[in-house]
Amino acid sequence: MSLPLLQIATRVVGLGFAVASVFNLTISLPRARQMLNSFADDSWLPPYRRVLRVLLPAAPAVIGSVVAFQAAVAWNLLRGRRVTGALRGAQAFMLGLVPALTWPYWPSNVVLPALLEILVRRVG
Repeated sequence: MSLPLLQIATRVVGLGFAVASVFNLTISLPRARQMLNSFADDSWLPPYRRVLRVLLPAAPAVIGSVVAFQAAVAWNLLRGRRVTGALRGAQAFMLGLVPALTWPYWPSNVVLPALLEILVRRVG
């Protein structure tokens, strides 16, 4: 993959995280408790259910942290800085969501980090 294609690919991932950050800021944060409760209800891994329920009182802080993390990943990828670390963070974030997602949503959070690994190996 040529350098311009790598830069475009990382910018596309960054744009995706920027859009997700804005979505979570405007849609999820105002409904933080409801969102976290929904993830707890949908989780197919019992420890995730328990942890998400314990976090319910702090739901706005949890969702706010997600927004900040997504914005940081987007910022770095869009600027072309700390690309490997930002991509690794993106992978960990997406894989960490898998147990809280129902079918048909979780498979994309397995496939995308695998695809990002190709990108990580090319830029790193």
